[in-house]
Amino acid sequence: MNYSKWLSQKSGKQGMRRRGAMLILVLLCLLIVFVGAALSIDVAHMHVARAELRTATDAAARAGAAALGRGESIQNATRAAIDVASQNKVAGQPLVLKASDIDWGQNQRKGVRRFRFKANVFPPNTIRVRGHRTQNSPDGPVPLFFGPLFDVSSFQPVMKSTASSTSRDIALVLDVSGSMNWYSGRGTRLKAMIRAVNIFIDEIEEHSPNAQISLTTYAYQAKKVIRLTDDLNAVRRAVRRLRAFGATAIGEGLLMGSNSLKFDPAARTFASKSIVVMTDGHHNWGVSPEQTVETAVRRNHTVHTITFSSAANKKLMKKIARRGGGIHVHADNNQQLEEGFREISGTIAVKLIQ
Repeated sequence: MNYSKWLSQKSGKQGMRRRGAMLILVLLCLLIVFVGAALSIDVAHMHVARAELRTATDAAARAGAAALGRGESIQNATRAAIDVASQNKVAGQPLVLKASDIDWGQNQRKGVRRFRFKANVFPPNTIRVRGHRTQNSPDGPVPLFFGPLFDVSSFQPVMKSTASSTSRDIALVLDVSGSMNWYSGRGTRLKAMIRAVNIFIDEIEEHSPNAQISLTTYAYQAKKVIRLTDDLNAVRRAVRRLRAFGATAIGEGLLMGSNSLKFDPAARTFASKSIVVMTDGHHNWGVSPEQTVETAVRRNHTVHTITFSSAANKKLMKKIARRGGGIHVHADNNQQLEEGFREISGTIAVKLIQ
């Protein structure tokens, strides 16, 4: 055998070995691509299913909270949440909830604008829904397309959503003592308060469409001016007619505001209940607000306070707000008073979904 022929035969054998090695490499690359594609498809499927579960759970919580506010029935609220959940699909199937997946209770204040859900507290104003596709759920877990190839046949997402009722019963308790006739800026303190209260009502009307407001004033004694009503224009008209005179019976005003939220014909058992007490001075007549705030606390009424002018007793009103689970705002001038009423309206209108 000559050298050239031997070299040709050797080169052919090496070429066959290289082609064999390349074939194995190509097959390995194809396997990696397939595995990556399969994983990508299942991961995308998991993200979509999780997003669908979040949407369905949120919708169920909002529907339950709305029904709770309208009908004041835990059974109706539970049914509404279950019905709305079934109208939303998760991984191609309607989400099926059981009554045990739904908790009711209260959103209780934790800080200025933070809340926490506490289950089984009466009267309820909040619904918490647990949406899940697990082994124990009626629909079972979400199946995977390629997971069985890797010994993972499904995944089990769980979502929780909490929504508060949009119903608000609010008692405005306003100081009309003689010092409200003193001047502040371009007019009296009374006129400044009237402007600020109208801003408050505008904010409540915009952000809390199911709100009711009562109006109580106090000087030597407390006076119910408007019982709880959803006719906010009637409250505006009554505020414009206010006149100031007399002493400062803050405690009696606070108590009458709390009574309004509990005993007025339109008072709603399941509504969130807030009292807003405004004063420009010191309590100097009748029962102390430190006593009457305890009645509001026992009734689960949140008490917010606003002090206006340097003559107001900020220390006392801060204490009242802290005891009542609300916030205290102080205003030295007319603009700050308007901002204070706006801040409290925003706190009252908070609607939490977790």
